[in-house]
Amino acid sequence: MSTSFSGLSTAISGMLGNQKALEVTGHNISNLGTVGYTRQQAILATAGSQYIVNNWVELGAKVQEIRQIRNSFLDSIYRREANALGYWEARYNSVKDLEAILGEPMLDGLQNTLNEFWNAWQELSKAPESLTVRALVRQRAESLVYHLNHMGDQINKLQEDINTEIIKRIDEVNRITDKIVELNKLIAVAENAGNKANDYCDQRNNLIDQLSRLISVEVREHPNGQMDVLAGGYFLVSRANKTNIAAKQNAALSSFVMPVIEGYDIEVDLGLGTIKGLLESRGMVSGATGSYDNGTPNITCDVTFAVDLSNASSGYLEDLQANIVNYINELKSNGLNYNLRLVTFDSGGINNVNFGSDIDLFVNTVKRLGTSDEGGLDFEEVVSSLKDTKPFTEGANRYLVVFTPDAMSDTTAQINDYISTLKTGNIQVSVMGPQEGWKSITNATGGSVYNLTTDDAEFSSAMSLMGADTVLDVNKRLTTPDDTLNIISSVKKMLNAVVSIVTREINRLHMSGYTLNGNPGGAFFEPIDDTMPMEMGNIKLSDSLKDLNNIVASATDANGDNVIASKIAKLRNENLMVGYTQILSVDTYYQQIILKVGNTGNEARQYTESQQALVNAAENERQAIMGVSLDEEMSNMIKFKYAYNAATKTIGVINEMLDTIINRTGIAGR
Repeated sequence: MSTSFSGLSTAISGMLGNQKALEVTGHNISNLGTVGYTRQQAILATAGSQYIVNNWVELGAKVQEIRQIRNSFLDSIYRREANALGYWEARYNSVKDLEAILGEPMLDGLQNTLNEFWNAWQELSKAPESLTVRALVRQRAESLVYHLNHMGDQINKLQEDINTEIIKRIDEVNRITDKIVELNKLIAVAENAGNKANDYCDQRNNLIDQLSRLISVEVREHPNGQMDVLAGGYFLVSRANKTNIAAKQNAALSSFVMPVIEGYDIEVDLGLGTIKGLLESRGMVSGATGSYDNGTPNITCDVTFAVDLSNASSGYLEDLQANIVNYINELKSNGLNYNLRLVTFDSGGINNVNFGSDIDLFVNTVKRLGTSDEGGLDFEEVVSSLKDTKPFTEGANRYLVVFTPDAMSDTTAQINDYISTLKTGNIQVSVMGPQEGWKSITNATGGSVYNLTTDDAEFSSAMSLMGADTVLDVNKRLTTPDDTLNIISSVKKMLNAVVSIVTREINRLHMSGYTLNGNPGGAFFEPIDDTMPMEMGNIKLSDSLKDLNNIVASATDANGDNVIASKIAKLRNENLMVGYTQILSVDTYYQQIILKVGNTGNEARQYTESQQALVNAAENERQAIMGVSLDEEMSNMIKFKYAYNAATKTIGVINEMLDTIINRTGIAGR
């Protein structure tokens, strides 16, 4: 009798188990089109056996667990590839926008506008007195100015748009981690109650997939089903707790942001992903108004003259006093800003005086220098004086010009210390004096040694050459941006280098000639904001050019003189630009910029396409395991249906047996 009842219990367990398996199958079929759904499987197992009335009775089957069919290794591969895809997509989209702004090789691009500008000057060289051609020069110059300012505004707007997108993406990261924390709580409650929270787990996995597109993440799952999420070594999610990422303004007077850990202001490296791609597209730069790293031309020279007054001859000092101004005038005539410092050393010690841009006071001070019969050069004190001098002009190109008749006799170790300190301060050293001992310092810092002489002509020539070398070095620094600036900021800096160098060179030539009225020429271009260098968005024609007579074509006041117009027209082919390890013409340098943008865009496009293929392949691999197969589920449905029906028939048979035993046998025995 007992075995009959146990048989009924076994049959019921089979019916209930297959019923649950059918429910799971139905759940799978219902979610056939649900994105991110992981197919589930009812795992049936024997319920064991029990000793009843001298017999071991099998207890049937039970549902051991409702298991998700998912592979964590394939998940990690998919997320890694999606992470890289997000990065390259962001770069590619940004470059496409930048290419649209540049508009090359279209007729309305900057190259065509530049060509028309140079051609106008060429026409003026043929007819230097023509007011009609002068009007053409002014019109073409106005077109160039409008184009440069408009392009600058567009590039700035693109950076701001990308910066806004960065903020939105950081907010999205925080919204996703908020949801993951809530799901962690729900999963823990379900698991602690002995239930499987598979659907919650699917939602969480989908969120992690989305998060992986934005940033690089590491996930760690706990035995209770909760999950930790890390980025850049920091816990964004720790079970039921979370830490936000904040978008912090990265410099004063800047709207640009960088991701930091909220509450700690610790800048965090989020690895690859969309946010990193956006950051590199915008530029990993301060973005502050007038910041040199974000494109503003750095044309300020912080120049320190270190003058050895010991054992100096009167002739040497007179030459120094007369010709040191040649250096400054070279900077001035090339449109460079300057900050002047004078360091003198003699038996009385060292003096360090900052004159700023007050050239008159500086010159008068130089003229009042005296000589000393004692002491000598102590370069260590000079370097120490510069190291302790505050402030240098912020971000300025820093130069040290040493005047001494003495060779450098310090030890190699001392010289290496000097070089290290000078490089740290980004100070270039040039020497007017003997080569002995100085070559290693000048070579290491990018400077030169010039011959010390008491001949007026040679001294003057050497000082002018030194000034020209400084101008060349400034231009070199302008035209060779650091690659770490990233896409838009690097291109912006290179374009502004073209603007800065071309406008300064045109101004220099224009100011060296004469107007039709016989007056000295003035500046051709001016900054809109005269506190800032000329760059895209900050350039205009000089107000004086409203009078066409003030457009300079002549080097003299003689009729038919076309020297200045001809020189300006030839600037298009002059090797003014120093970039890509070579000296280039303006046209060639600009073409190199366009080529750089094109190559960057092509690289991003190729990587985007490749990564999309890898993501698709990884997703296909995942779906082969976790995806719902209708054929498989229909097969399971049939299998579990027949098993369920068999269990119900078993129950029916046992019921008939019990009915016979209880009712019919019982009646016959009365």
